[in-house]
Formats: sequence, C-alpha cells, structure tokens
Amino acid sequence: MYAVARSFAFDEGTAEDLVQIAWLRLLERVTQVREPESLGQWLCMVVRNEARNRITRRREIPAVFGFDVVIDALVDNEPMETRLIRDERITALRLAFARLGEECQQLLRLLLAEPALSYDEIAAALGRARGSLGPTRRRCLDQLRARLPEGFEI
Repeated sequence: MYAVARSFAFDEGTAEDLVQIAWLRLLERVTQVREPESLGQWLCMVVRNEARNRITRRREIPAVFGFDVVIDALVDNEPMETRLIRDERITALRLAFARLGEECQQLLRLLLAEPALSYDEIAAALGRARGSLGPTRRRCLDQLRARLPEGFEI
C-alpha cells in the first residue's frame, strides 16, 4: 500500500496517511467483507483512489491565511530589542513553514483558520478521514520543529 501511495510522488508522511486511511476504511467496512483473499487488492485500490482524490482536491482547497494572521497578530507596541527578537523568530518560523510539504502547510493553515474550522470541515476540505487529522497534525508539527533553529520553541 505504501508503494502505491509513493508512486503518486507524495512525501513519506502523506503516503503513510494514505495507508492509514485505507486501514480506517477497512475498519469501517469490516462487516461487509465478502472475499478476505482480495483484501490486499482492495486496500491498494483504496490508497490509489485516495491519492487521486487528494491530487484533484489539492487544486480546490480554499486560500486560508491563518498561519500569517497568527504570526502578524504578535505585533504590538514592544521595545526595539523585543521586536527584533520577535522578528527573528517570525522569520525562522516562516522559513521552517515554507520548507514543509504542501500537505502539511495546507493542514496547518486550515487548523489556524479564523474563524476556526471544525475537524469535519478540515477533513472535507482536504478529502481526508477525520481520524487521520490528529496524527498528521502531530507529524507536521514535528517536521516544523525539526526545521527550526536549535533552542526555538513553539
């Protein structure tokens, strides 16, 4: 299943998400299985369909400015030294964010959208199972942290 997902040129995290979605679909339909010997093919088909849907939906995701809005909201009347430190942190955060894969950027933008979106709305916008959002969010934040300078905390 992982190889099928990677054949669509998705990054490792997205490929893992697609595999997880296939397993979730199986759990949702486990009582409907008629041919257990065909499960492998069916799971690969689910991964293939999810990958195609994701490629199609990628073009339909609305522009959400949540990430920049949150960063820009940090600006207020600060002393010059504090402002310089804040500007350095914002620059580092923006650079790290820009180096994330598109899937992670989209998810984090939607999670930070104003007004806040529900997990169901985010899942629908991304064409993903709701249950995959939490683990994916964790992986995306881990990737973001790994791209930040040493000692930087978010």
